[in-house]
Amino acid sequence: MIYIGVDPGKTGGIAVFKDAVVAELIPMPIAKAGKKMEIDEKLLVQKFSSYVLWPRCPNGVRAYVELVGARPGQGVTSMFSFGTGWGLVRGMLAALMIPYELVRPQAWKKVMMAGQPKGSEYHVASRLWPKIEWPRTPKSKQVLDGVVDAALICEYGRRCHLGEK
Repeated sequence: MIYIGVDPGKTGGIAVFKDAVVAELIPMPIAKAGKKMEIDEKLLVQKFSSYVLWPRCPNGVRAYVELVGARPGQGVTSMFSFGTGWGLVRGMLAALMIPYELVRPQAWKKVMMAGQPKGSEYHVASRLWPKIEWPRTPKSKQVLDGVVDAALICEYGRRCHLGEK
């Protein structure tokens, strides 16, 4: 079984597990569109379609997308841009017939972050998968939070699918 976890948005990420093994961790593909950066639709559809065609996957593919909403203080333009990207991810999954579930941040964090202080997602992920080299920003070498969150969302979805919560 292939599990896909998605933290949508320009600073988000995609995590792909083959059963319980981390197979791929990638930052959300983005490209320059005029003066702005947007999710790269072509790269995203290539990535999602490759999972459908992934060899040795007799049990199918299942995706988990973080369900996010507007927060106080966010600008209208940024929320519209974020919502467009979130809808793009869902639309591509639907078009490729990849079944997906929307996961509230409170739900996955309650399970995956149980007993951990706020903001310790990287520490939890690095304990779960100690041999993983987490993608980092090119300039600062800081671990990309969106990819870490995508991995935790993916693991949460995998556990729910198998009834292991």
